[in-house]
Amino acid sequence: MKDDYRPDPDALLAEMQRDEARVKQGRLFIFLGMCPGVGKTYAMLQAAQQRVKEGVVVLAGIVETHGRHETASLLEGLRVLPRKKVEHRGFMLEEFDIDAVLQQRPELVLVDELAHTNVPGSRHAKRYQDVLELIDSGIDVYTTLNVQHIESQVDIVRQISGVVITETVPDSILDVAHEIQLIDLSVEKLLERMADGKVYLGERAKHAVSNFFKEGNLTALRELALRFTAEHVDRDLEDIRRVKRVSSPWKTNARLMVGVGPSPYAESLIRWTRRAATRLNCPWIVAWVEGSRVLSSVEQDRLTRALGLARKLGGEVVSVTGENISEALLQVARERNVSQIVVGKPEKTSLWCKSLADSLIAGSGDIDVCVVRPLAAADKARNLAPLQDAMPESVIGEYSWAVVTIFAIASVCWGLVSITGYMFVALVFLLAIVLAALRFSRGPVLTMATLSALCWNFIFIPPIFTFHISKLEDWIMFGMFFIVALSMGSLTSRLRMREVAERRRVRQTDALLRVTQSAALAAEPEKGLAEALRTINELLSASTALIVREQDRSLPKTAHKASNFQPSAKEWGVVAWSYENKQCAGRYTDTLPESAATWFPLQTATATMGVLGVQFEEAARLDFTTRQMIEAFALQIALVLEKEHFIQAVSHAEMLSQSEKLHRTLLDSVSHELKTPIAVITAALEGMSGQRSPYLNEITTATQRLQRVVDSLLQMTQLESEVLKPSLDWCDVRDVISAAEHAVGAPLSSHEVRLHVAGDFPLLKLDHALLTQAVANILHNAAIYTPAGAVIDISATLRDEKLRMVIRDHGPGLPEGTERRVFEKFYRVHGSPPGGTGLGLAIALGFVHALGGDITARNHPAGGAEFAIEIDRVASFTPPAR
Repeated sequence: MKDDYRPDPDALLAEMQRDEARVKQGRLFIFLGMCPGVGKTYAMLQAAQQRVKEGVVVLAGIVETHGRHETASLLEGLRVLPRKKVEHRGFMLEEFDIDAVLQQRPELVLVDELAHTNVPGSRHAKRYQDVLELIDSGIDVYTTLNVQHIESQVDIVRQISGVVITETVPDSILDVAHEIQLIDLSVEKLLERMADGKVYLGERAKHAVSNFFKEGNLTALRELALRFTAEHVDRDLEDIRRVKRVSSPWKTNARLMVGVGPSPYAESLIRWTRRAATRLNCPWIVAWVEGSRVLSSVEQDRLTRALGLARKLGGEVVSVTGENISEALLQVARERNVSQIVVGKPEKTSLWCKSLADSLIAGSGDIDVCVVRPLAAADKARNLAPLQDAMPESVIGEYSWAVVTIFAIASVCWGLVSITGYMFVALVFLLAIVLAALRFSRGPVLTMATLSALCWNFIFIPPIFTFHISKLEDWIMFGMFFIVALSMGSLTSRLRMREVAERRRVRQTDALLRVTQSAALAAEPEKGLAEALRTINELLSASTALIVREQDRSLPKTAHKASNFQPSAKEWGVVAWSYENKQCAGRYTDTLPESAATWFPLQTATATMGVLGVQFEEAARLDFTTRQMIEAFALQIALVLEKEHFIQAVSHAEMLSQSEKLHRTLLDSVSHELKTPIAVITAALEGMSGQRSPYLNEITTATQRLQRVVDSLLQMTQLESEVLKPSLDWCDVRDVISAAEHAVGAPLSSHEVRLHVAGDFPLLKLDHALLTQAVANILHNAAIYTPAGAVIDISATLRDEKLRMVIRDHGPGLPEGTERRVFEKFYRVHGSPPGGTGLGLAIALGFVHALGGDITARNHPAGGAEFAIEIDRVASFTPPAR
């Protein structure tokens, strides 16, 4: 018989909402490849040409052909969008013009290189944000992407190739894609394309082959792209099955599921399933059906160990509720598109009751059922058999009450049977059974139903004191009474157990809600955390300790003041292990189980905010349900702590921003106020130049030093206000160095400057003033930090449009570890001469950054400090010889 497969209504609602959004939005088509050179852009242009033949209005928004003629030829016949020119650091760069696309509104636009970072100042920081805006406007988009640029794959790519990927796109953009087409190419053919110069040219190709484009790297990236595409197709398949209400599995990919319970076979079955999933290279699920029956302590331990083992081995644990275990397992299997169910082989067979394996086989349909019993399981079962719990005293009491109740009813009704008749006695017994089912468990109720039927027959149905029934109607009544008694007792008991289970779940859900509200919505975070811990203590009847990390991500020496206990010195070792390894530790775990408490890391998606400790009574046990609940509490507290951390970080950033703004305003104001009196003093000194006075030289020197300080402050203010724009023009590097020497003036007079510049050095298109000031600041630094007479060497080279200027002194050099710190604002090396501001090298670095370059400092192997200025993409011109 075919089971009625009912899909999740929430999933259907989500699918309907996605469909409505897709109707309003444009469609996104992604051409995915393992790396550059596999033909993504070529395939995109081929698909675009086909769409043009179908009558679709196609616009080539931005397509990077990288000089490949066969790719560029596919642009013929397509309307190409002119690129927007954006100035950045003195260079004119070309970018994708999203405003022009929105104005023209084509049906389909081609946007190459989805992970590209836009030029600063663009509407969006990333190109994928441009694409999202386009599809939100109802425009279809074709785009290309390499698998190493997907955010979730970055760590794997770094591990494979050693390359750190900085340009990434979030995985969520692939979820909105209408279609992802994998452009695959064998590693051998890709290396052939590389050798033929169809991917990179010249030195760039050699560098790529020797680094990223190695055969091992490419093979791993290809497998990564294939797996990623397969996972997306698998998720799409599940959505299709859910919408079409397909109950039978589509065996496009293997997926195993093992059903476990509080059985000694559970761990062996889980290990067997893990080995099978490894051989098939497929995902696997561990399903546990929670019924109304209360598990004993030994059963709870077994179940907790089994589910903990499943998590440790990488399985997905699914917990469902239901009285019919086989139906619940089959329902999970159909929802998850499971291809094979693993179940344990029953030890004994019964003619009256089907085993779980038989029930699954009967109702499995197209799902395969694998019945296994590993040899180790039998031994384990025998070893655990003596550990069965004795019958609880509460159950013994229920059986006793059932017997006493039947005896009491029979005694009372014996005196009334002559008046009421024996049919009335049956009704009294039925009423007692129903009332008992509201209080007792299933076993005592069924025992009571059986005893009441036998007692009614033996004592009240004629002939009395025998089990013989003479009348047919009495036979019918006895049979109906027996069936009704058993049915009502079993049904009422089941309903009561289910009610108890639902109340327990409601209590747990309410506690989780109260913990969240207490911690997240409290006006004072400390009081909120205290209330949350109090709620946890009441629910679990346990003591808790909360360890919240410090601002420097280290653990404090004491627990939170709202904690019920303070960890001992031994416990702190367990706390540190749980915090560092982001795993549970302590009692009831496999790590440091002799601990007095169980410690749960407060782990979020971004960080570990601390550790939560729960200490139970000695006789208590931590079952799987309770552990899940504590993990949920820990997650909520971690999220609240993370929120508070972000709030403090934002407040601190705003305070720093305001302080920095005030700092810049003050520097600007003071600098301008000092500039006028310095100019007056300088003019007065020039007017007194004919006079001879020992104080004039000192005043002149002090004025020049003050002028340098004011100029440095003004230049730093200009850099931080981001209004500095280079003015590019042709200049001679020798003139730049000469102007820098003149700007340094007196401090450089006691040093010999040696110039190492080729006579035919070409003219460069740079900002003469900015480069001169940067060189002057480095020369001034070399002059004041080296003894008189020390030589300063300056060299300049140009190679592949890259300018490199090296300024080396022959002084004591830089202190160890300060090579980068010397470029920080107001930083001065210990023992520096008085009078400096610590801004000279910081300003030089800012000016070189404005030119699109960088400065590095180091100690030369032969002695002295060496500063290297490197500027990429420098246009050069060699004037004709005269």
